[in-house]
Amino acid sequence: MNTFGTIKTKIENASVDQYGKPTFKTYMNQLKSMVLENKDLAELYYIYDDLSQKKGLSNDIAIDYINESIEYSQILLENNERELMKVDKWISSINKGTENNYKDLDITIYNKSIKNLETVLESKKRIINTIISEDKKQIKESINLPLNTMLKVANDKLNKELLNISESERKELLDLSLLSENEIKSEIDTLKESVISNLKVSLNESKENDLKETIENTIKKINESKYDKYNLYKLRKLNKGL
Repeated sequence: MNTFGTIKTKIENASVDQYGKPTFKTYMNQLKSMVLENKDLAELYYIYDDLSQKKGLSNDIAIDYINESIEYSQILLENNERELMKVDKWISSINKGTENNYKDLDITIYNKSIKNLETVLESKKRIINTIISEDKKQIKESINLPLNTMLKVANDKLNKELLNISESERKELLDLSLLSENEIKSEIDTLKESVISNLKVSLNESKENDLKETIENTIKKINESKYDKYNLYKLRKLNKGL
């Protein structure tokens, strides 16, 4: 069986490959049922994400933080061997690659023998250096598992929108990712009609030229917007604000 780092890398790569394809909805439903809705595997997935991010922790705290996370991960792996075998078989049938973006974590978590102590310490040092580093981006709220998965497959514009969202918005984005192209087109057409209608009311009532120009430009952009998840997300937000 592959290590969890390899399994997680396969999931991320498969998510990118499946995104936008007719099979994406089925793939996401399988991912949810096999990993995201399994409490232990979801926690393990989160730990791997968490220990791969710059957190700006002090060195002392970072060492304790990593040690506790590693110990807990080892327990999760031992208690979920059968479930992990199923996940590995499933994702390996979709993604044949052997890439592993989490080698240091795998080395640190899987190796318990003192024979590999030097290698483990080197990997742990690199993990520590990562989490004591400060991320230049200021994220108001930590990102949880479903969002981390979706960030791998969202476009660049949407990535920027996702940094400061609430829990309810996270759920909305996950639901959004499962919509078919026809469902997206239908909802966008409905929202365009509603939003433009409300904007035209504001346009007729406005006496300020600058505001009129802004509204007219907004209407033009809405009419020209493409049928994709990013524009559907924006239209939903705009419609709620009117």
